[in-house]
Amino acid sequence: MLHLGWGTQRNCGGVSRRAMLQAGGASLLGLSLGDALTPTAAAAPAAPQKNCIFIWLSGGPSQFETFDPKPNAIDAVRGPYGAIPTNVTGTHFCELLPQLARRADRLTVLRSLSHNNFGHESIAMASGFEGQKTSFGAVVTKLRPSRGTMPPYVHLGSYRGNGSIEQTALDHIGGGDFGPALEPLVIRDPQGKSVNLSEFALAADVPAERLNHRNELLGSIDRLRKSVETGKTLGEMTQNYQRAVEVLTSSQVRDAFDVKREPDKLRMQYGANFFGQSCLLARRLVEAGTRFVQIKWYDCIAFDAWDVHGAELPGMSRMEQQLCPRFDQGLSALVDDLHQRGLLDSTLIVAVGEFGRTPNINKFGARDHWAHTFSAVMAGGGAPAGTVIGSSDAKGAFPTNRPIKPEEFATTIYHCLGLDPVNDIRVRPFIRDAVPLAEFV
Repeated sequence: MLHLGWGTQRNCGGVSRRAMLQAGGASLLGLSLGDALTPTAAAAPAAPQKNCIFIWLSGGPSQFETFDPKPNAIDAVRGPYGAIPTNVTGTHFCELLPQLARRADRLTVLRSLSHNNFGHESIAMASGFEGQKTSFGAVVTKLRPSRGTMPPYVHLGSYRGNGSIEQTALDHIGGGDFGPALEPLVIRDPQGKSVNLSEFALAADVPAERLNHRNELLGSIDRLRKSVETGKTLGEMTQNYQRAVEVLTSSQVRDAFDVKREPDKLRMQYGANFFGQSCLLARRLVEAGTRFVQIKWYDCIAFDAWDVHGAELPGMSRMEQQLCPRFDQGLSALVDDLHQRGLLDSTLIVAVGEFGRTPNINKFGARDHWAHTFSAVMAGGGAPAGTVIGSSDAKGAFPTNRPIKPEEFATTIYHCLGLDPVNDIRVRPFIRDAVPLAEFV
């Protein structure tokens, strides 16, 4: 956490040397903000920035009640809900997603995702494969760093089990191979009042003007160090310290995190709930310059998220009353908003959970965990709009065409975001030997 103006030894300007050195190495989630803003030496040449809004549907959404309904199956497979046509000829969604069905021509649906881990701790769909603890956001931030003042990687929702009864994939991944410096900036709850960005907030008695004076003191310290140290490294450090100060004093950064600046009408279009407002905040962040925004669907897997077994109340009806309506409204508004602002082509939206649900209704009238076949949806950022990739069998149990492994899913995301997963050896540890899906190339 970054705290400026704290310390025990003060100079005549009211600032301690410890505090000033802390400003120079500004702590961001335990690491140097200057380091976190440093472009990697091996970074690719500057290119148009592609952004990502990665939506983690924790608990595992049912493919039957979302993007792969089976209207001709027996009742025990089909479930209680019907299928509706979308605006793409021949493609049907579950009737619980009417708004997304009207926008299918802007979506890419993957219906044949597949792996073998049936547990909520599975990290394959959030990192590329089991055992790989480096998140998509960390890889993108490291290998295609941003150049602006906005934090490059932001997580919306609980993180590392904070406030959550049960942990899912996003609690087990993060900076991974790159260390804590590539952890995301965590915003616990984007709703309501302006988000309190403690990582970017000045202490109450330290206005921006005083910080600038303290920055001058830092300059004096650096000039003293230059008398004994020379070379490019120190110059680069000074530039990164200056960027850190710019972040701390930037009204752009503070304003980007304040969804109250949006018209009430638009906020209501997203939905007056955590997920809808997270989608709105994600749009604001990528518009301001954040490269990767990660949204976690609520906290408690059993009661707020997509883990609908039926033994917990209200069971399957939660799909109809809470889950699908909020998802349908929030994601539809996000797609529309990005499109209207000219940001959809440069922003990849990905929505996926750790797995799908069983191809049969259990004794409680709902579905259990199933990883052999499930669905995800993507939009924008180079995804082929109006396309369905892969298919499952008549029972929605196994892929019948184009089984998609987590590594291929990850490689496709990296490809869309401007990395070269085939030829860039820096990407290979995170995707093994996978190549992007042909429809995206």
